[in-house]
Amino acid sequence: MSNDKPQTARSYRGTVVDDNAIISINIKWLIQMCLLIAGLVYSYYQIVHRIGELERRVSGADTTITELVEKHIEEEKIRYTEMEEELKWHQKLLKKKKR
Repeated sequence: MSNDKPQTARSYRGTVVDDNAIISINIKWLIQMCLLIAGLVYSYYQIVHRIGELERRVSGADTTITELVEKHIEEEKIRYTEMEEELKWHQKLLKKKKR
């Protein structure tokens, strides 16, 4: 088969729009565009899913931090009252020694 036409990608020849304009769709190009769009949609979905997961983790971390801060505040209050009692005891002891 010695055909004078060069072998090119398969195309679908559409209708004639004007005398000099012909709409043709290259099948390989069409498949590549579909794959590109599918890849972009999948990437977008992955990014949205990842952001949602990170937001949930940050929310959990905020809750944990709040609980730890409250626990720390309570421990500081207890420690402060113990130090006040100890200070009163030492002051009382000093007054006895001065007499």
